[in-house]
Amino acid sequence: MRMRLRTLIATIALGVVVASMGVSAPATAATSYPSWEDVQNARASESAKAAEITRIEGLIATLRSNAETAQLAAVAAADEYQVALAVAEEALIKSEDLKLQLADAQAKAADSSKQAGALFAQMGRTSTFDTTASLLLDSNKADDTLYKLGAVSKLTALSTQLLDSAEQDANQVTSLSAQGEVAATILEEARADSEEKLEAATAAAEAAAAAVAEQEAHEETLLGQLSLLKGQTASVEEGYAAGVAERARLAAIEAEKQRKAAEAAAAAAAEAAKKKPSTGGGGGGGGGGGGGSAGGGGGSNAGTTGTYFQASSQGWWRPLPGAITSWYGPRPVLCGGSGCSVPFHGGIDFGNACGSAVKAVHDGRVISAGSASGFGQRIIIDHGGVTSTYGHLSTGSFRVSVGQQVSGGQVIASVGKTGVATGCHLDLKINGGDTNPAPFLRGKGVSI
Repeated sequence: MRMRLRTLIATIALGVVVASMGVSAPATAATSYPSWEDVQNARASESAKAAEITRIEGLIATLRSNAETAQLAAVAAADEYQVALAVAEEALIKSEDLKLQLADAQAKAADSSKQAGALFAQMGRTSTFDTTASLLLDSNKADDTLYKLGAVSKLTALSTQLLDSAEQDANQVTSLSAQGEVAATILEEARADSEEKLEAATAAAEAAAAAVAEQEAHEETLLGQLSLLKGQTASVEEGYAAGVAERARLAAIEAEKQRKAAEAAAAAAAEAAKKKPSTGGGGGGGGGGGGGSAGGGGGSNAGTTGTYFQASSQGWWRPLPGAITSWYGPRPVLCGGSGCSVPFHGGIDFGNACGSAVKAVHDGRVISAGSASGFGQRIIIDHGGVTSTYGHLSTGSFRVSVGQQVSGGQVIASVGKTGVATGCHLDLKINGGDTNPAPFLRGKGVSI
């Protein structure tokens, strides 16, 4: 029984873990979601646009409500299961305790019965009649006979005591047997109830997981469609323009740094040329050249540019070599793989062959690694206030797991085309898409 109880406890623990993952209401399975073509058509008239906005807002609210309701139901079902499990455990302990008491009572009753039987056998061999006759016929043995009468009297009293004790022990056995039967019935009912609650908790957990999956699968697209309908693309385009201006500003700064470095190198070469005649030989000139080279190396290390093959002086890396195939900001809706993209790209795409090694952009801790609907196979790394997200990775290519500490430049996975993707590439996001990765990484000394 204890083994079965441990199995129940392990099973409920699994149910609670599953429930904590969250879930979907079966009623949402048949929900019809708008396509991008529906949204574009709805923009043609104000009345159609207003109706579609109301519809999409309702769908978003329903998705969130279904997920929240399902998760609450899963938690409540898990709590009920815990209560039922506790009742079953208490009933099991009571049942086993009664069995031990019954075994002790049965042993005690058997011992009492044995003692009473032995006493009755002895009394049968020494009757009161024989003792009385001995007293009348042989007065010389009166003292001995009176002693025997006293012994018989005491024996009779002891037999009465043993009979009472044996009867009490037998009654105790009967009582404990009855209690044991009741406890066994309660245990079976409690166990059945806990198993029923486990099934309910498991079903609620599965429903909650489905609701969350439904929400994740559709909410991002719906929000993008809502943004398009409400005419919020203007602010998005302004943000994109600001990003373009920022990239131009950083490029100008970089160009100025390179110009000054070239001027400094030219001045150093001119100074070395002036000193060359006074060195007294070509060997000395070679030594001077070596010194200049070492100095140049030091300057280069002080401002190392981050690439796929080396870290910047600030410790940041480029995650993948190759061209940027899609920049941060508004773009046409792209369809491929498991669906269509949103009209605003919250990251930058690095084009490369499937299977190419993807590196972490900086030291950090993995906080997510798994499937993410339209983003495909995804890894998220927390760098201490900044997060980097790597999307559309190849299935089965993960080399890191949640909770693992990683170093900048460490290979974490391979390029793939999972989720909504038209080809092999890496989609890199910073802070979940709130930050343009290109100027951010350039600010960390990385070549983009």
